[in-house]
Amino acid sequence: MHELGYNYRLTDIQATLGLSQLSRAKQGVKRRRKIAKKYNDAFIGTNIIIPFSDDKAFHAYHLFVIQVENRKELYEHLRRNNIFSQVHYIPVHLQPYYKKLGWKKGDFPVAESYYEHCLSLPMFPTLTKQQQEFIIEKIWGVVK
Repeated sequence: MHELGYNYRLTDIQATLGLSQLSRAKQGVKRRRKIAKKYNDAFIGTNIIIPFSDDKAFHAYHLFVIQVENRKELYEHLRRNNIFSQVHYIPVHLQPYYKKLGWKKGDFPVAESYYEHCLSLPMFPTLTKQQQEFIIEKIWGVVK
């Protein structure tokens, strides 16, 4: 973020796309939750920190973010194997706009530590069982 700004308007195309996706929303969330369960089960007993979940809360798993000590090594290993993980999100106070206001690294150490260790794994409803097993296998090759 380089400038402070707001834009709350949807375009007609975005609104139409959103409406068309609503018919598949329940099915997509159900599939995401199934994928998340497989990731959770795979990483129990490892050094991987998995997202918090509670039976009393409903999680749609838009992202599946793990935390690992060696994020860069894992990211590069996955990329070499054509697995495209992502890093979400840079702490707000380290965005260019807020840095210009005087915020700096060290001001929010917990957020910064989380950011240094977090990695979003592939998470989409069309992720196949075989693809997910391949992802898990490659992660185990680096983190256990």
